Amino acid sequence: MRDYLDRPRTPAAMTRMADTLGLDLGVEYDAHIVTRRQLDRAVDRCTGCGDPDGCAMWLDDHEGGAKEAPNLCPNKALFDHMREGW
Repeated sequence: MRDYLDRPRTPAAMTRMADTLGLDLGVEYDAHIVTRRQLDRAVDRCTGCGDPDGCAMWLDDHEGGAKEAPNLCPNKALFDHMREGW
């Protein structure tokens, strides 16, 4: 079992996106579905997002959940793969 402190810190928008998609990044990480390196890169993409306002609006509009991340999300491919179970 991995130490909880080993998990990367994620931006609030990334965590919220995962929640909206029915994903738990901690569970995905602990289950070895995503690696620390993949999550670190995802954090970098999220913090460098070109449309944070569009992201926030999309998340507000999809509070009840969604089947896939929006095209504007720089982590769409990663989220899609996690939802598909690799």
